[in-house]
Parts: sequence; structure tokens; C-alpha cells
Amino acid sequence: MGRRSRSRTAATPAAARTPGKPASGTPARRERAFDRLSPVRRILARYLAAALVIGVATIAGIAGLGGRLGPLIVLAYVLVAAGVCFRWAQSRLAGQAMSDEDRMMQTMAGGMLVLSVLLAGVAALVLSLA
Repeated sequence: MGRRSRSRTAATPAAARTPGKPASGTPARRERAFDRLSPVRRILARYLAAALVIGVATIAGIAGLGGRLGPLIVLAYVLVAAGVCFRWAQSRLAGQAMSDEDRMMQTMAGGMLVLSVLLAGVAALVLSLA
């Protein structure tokens, strides 16, 4: 701390340096980026995140589980998880007005689920026959 910072704090009165109490009794919650999204975008963001998690779990399951039964377990998990995720998103998005970007996000998440199922299916076929 140099001379300049000391002179600044010494010139400011103590009452001006202490923060005041908020006007209301409860502290204001900071707005987050997720709070600014529309309800459709919130659903799509969760759908896309779930599809990403399923995709990563598919790759980790294929790499981690070995033997003849491992890839079949991964395939069963991916089929169930992708089905539940898809049905959840479709039930929430039914009747909602969506823009072109919203439809594109929905297609991306659905495509990730399809790719996860295809990857698990091919892995189950190749690794169980080998």
C-alpha cells in the first residue's frame, strides 16, 4: 500500500466507508443467468444437459465395463435413460410456443440421445460378439 491509497482512506469519513443496511429485512438475491431464461429455454437447457450427461455416461460405461455383459448393461441403461429423458422433455414442451432456435436446441438434444443409443448398440454388438 502506497502513499496514495493511505491518503484516500484517511480523507474519507468513517460513516461513508461503512456500508448501509439494506432497505428490506431480507438480503436481495443475485439474479442468475438461468433466471433470465424463458420457461421453454429452461426446459431445453435441462434437456440438453441431461442428453450430454447420458452421452458421457455412455462413453464411460463402454470404456469402464468389460466382459460380455458390460456393453449390454450400458445399452440397457442408455435405452432407459434416453427414453425417460425424451418423454420428460416432450411432455414439458407440449403446447409451448417455440422459436427456430428452440427447435434447433430440441433437435440437438434428441440427436445426442440417438447418437448415444447408436454408440451403445454398436458397442454391445461388437464387444459381445468378439
